[in-house]
Amino acid sequence: MRKLFATLVLVLGSLSLASPAQDLFDQASFYVEFYYNGPATLNLKELTARYQVELDRACASQKDTCPYEQAVPIIEQMVDELNDNHTYYLSPEALRGTRESRQGNAPSRTLRIGVSHLPIPGSRDRLIVDVVEGGPADEAGLAYGDRIIAINGRSLGELPDDNQVVQLLTQSVQSGRPVVLTILRGPERQRLEITLTGREINLARFPSLKIRPDGVAVLKIPDFDAQGQVGRRVHELVREAQQKNARAMVLELRGNSGGLLNEMILAAAAFLDEAYVALEDRYQTERTEFRIRDGRFTITRNGQSETANLPFLTRWRGPLVVLVDNNTASGGEYLASAIQKARVGALVGVPTLGIGNTTTRPFNLINGGALSISYNRAFFADGTPYPPRATPDFVVENSLEQLANTGRDLPFEKALEALGIKAGR
Repeated sequence: MRKLFATLVLVLGSLSLASPAQDLFDQASFYVEFYYNGPATLNLKELTARYQVELDRACASQKDTCPYEQAVPIIEQMVDELNDNHTYYLSPEALRGTRESRQGNAPSRTLRIGVSHLPIPGSRDRLIVDVVEGGPADEAGLAYGDRIIAINGRSLGELPDDNQVVQLLTQSVQSGRPVVLTILRGPERQRLEITLTGREINLARFPSLKIRPDGVAVLKIPDFDAQGQVGRRVHELVREAQQKNARAMVLELRGNSGGLLNEMILAAAAFLDEAYVALEDRYQTERTEFRIRDGRFTITRNGQSETANLPFLTRWRGPLVVLVDNNTASGGEYLASAIQKARVGALVGVPTLGIGNTTTRPFNLINGGALSISYNRAFFADGTPYPPRATPDFVVENSLEQLANTGRDLPFEKALEALGIKAGR
């Protein structure tokens, strides 16, 4: 016993002499070697050993005082080599943002209008590619595909570069005064002036519904992050679409970045008679099954089950098409694959990101950050694995340049065609 105690003292003593950077790297390396269950086939011990050499170089002049900051870029490079979008480093700030999104309350802390926009090749104009639900842009009617050509009457073509364009828009919004955006919209290139004022907004995302004049319901699910506020909301919106006699539905999952599995499977129950995912860890010692059927949600962990009734469930049984793209990830891929396998809706777009068969687990690090690691593999009820990516039934490239120049959203047009509806009607 004394010998064991002496050994522990020696081990603990040696650890206490390590630098903060070394302690952080040791923690991250252990998590990767012991828990990683993603698609990468690298020898994990060799991987961490190679980056230990990099850390030794970086800390050579500081030794036992080498700070956390020296280890962070090395850890990032190490996990990047896995080429797995489900495995990545989260800074303390990013971790805080993730937790806020999980709570459904992610304050912007600056004045925002709630849009994401991209440069258009050969032009200084900007293309709107995302609109935050309930933000000033959404309330003013801005939409995906709108092309911003002027700000407060000043043509963007007058500005010397894209950085100046972004700076002008940011300064105009953060002034707190009304901003007038001149946009071009749709194939008709309708010219509109939209006035809106920036304010602090909630950056957490929630599902939204729009009923088109042709009776098609467009249900957008940006992600599954907000605990208790996504799955239930999907059922409320499906019920609303039914009450408004929607003739068909387009489920918009383009850009859906995933999120919480519980929220995804709740959303899936709005389209499937049985929503199901089974998860297994690397060592096949942990198995968890999630199943929603006949109005009940059952979670079974290693043979022990808990069941809850879900009286709010609504099932969409009309025509359905799902839009996906190369930014549809994780839970978005799960949902698309499950709908496709059940043959209740066609997929339109391009193959998804490719992390739709694993789930992540965040491991807290001593510097206040975390390491997100592919921890589980996912399976359907028949025992077959979820595919890493969802492959559309109808492949249509999402050409943002064409959208910007012609106003035509080709994947959406194909979705309407798959529903038997001509675009523009």
